[in-house]
Amino acid sequence: MEPALSAVRDLLTAAARAGHTVLPVDVVLRSCTESDVDRALADGDALEVEWRGAPALALIDLAESEEMLADGLAGLAADNRLAVVVGQLAVGRAQALATALGGVPAVALDDAHRLGIDDVLAAVEDLPEEAVLALSLDPALPLAAVPGAVALDLASSGVCPVLKATAPPARTALARARTDIAAGHWFGTSPDDRSIVEVRVSGPDEALVRVGQLVGTSIPRAFGLPASEVAVLLAPGSLDAAAVAAALEGTGAVVPLTGPLDRGWDAAVLVLGPPGPAFTRALVYAGLVAGEKHVSVVHGGDPATFTAAISASPDRPRRTRLAALLAG
Repeated sequence: MEPALSAVRDLLTAAARAGHTVLPVDVVLRSCTESDVDRALADGDALEVEWRGAPALALIDLAESEEMLADGLAGLAADNRLAVVVGQLAVGRAQALATALGGVPAVALDDAHRLGIDDVLAAVEDLPEEAVLALSLDPALPLAAVPGAVALDLASSGVCPVLKATAPPARTALARARTDIAAGHWFGTSPDDRSIVEVRVSGPDEALVRVGQLVGTSIPRAFGLPASEVAVLLAPGSLDAAAVAAALEGTGAVVPLTGPLDRGWDAAVLVLGPPGPAFTRALVYAGLVAGEKHVSVVHGGDPATFTAAISASPDRPRRTRLAALLAG
């Protein structure tokens, strides 16, 4: 006989995949009954915890890991062996950390926006004696689909230093565009600087044609790159990935843009759809960072609409307990 399904456990598991470590009881009760909650607690499928002064539910293993991580990080903070380093470039963050430590050994977890509770807990447990643990990240990038927002929670808790890497001068239009997007503004372009261009289209059909032209002809000709090294980043609601792949006939890397990217490219084509729930500042910023030398932004919107959308839509906060556990 198969075990009975737990609606509460399934809901908490789905929430964990989206980054949350807890769900308020009133949120759970929108999808589950009070009997479902009572059964989940009795069967050990969930644990009742507190979140922002109200009752919440969590997966037992995840709640225990979050508490263990809080204990481990608090111990490191008490010994002055913990830091968060923020900044756009990894090399700048490394320099800021080295300057602050003055020769003290450290383990730096770079790209910490990709790391969840279990990743950081393993690093705490394996940390060499006397070494400093540093979580290093560009906070403007989207968080990975892992439980927790460890680096951001740690930075907001106030238990350890937050080191800020000095940003290099924005010498290109692309660099200035990244700064503008991170600040919640739409970017400008320059006819004398082709590091970033806007390609405005009337709809999906024209967007598909222009993407093919950019990848197959315009970008390779202007930057001396093979088409296979140009990424096409598709924001949610823009173009169908299969249609783009068919149009490119095997050239270009077609990448649905839904979170942190595994790599960067010399050039990228960022295709944006109309602003919606998935249209966030972090998503657009990730697309601009993915192209190191050039980004073409294909869209059918207008600057005022996009500015309104990105200024009002930073990444949705995750429901986590870590910051509160660290702050005591």
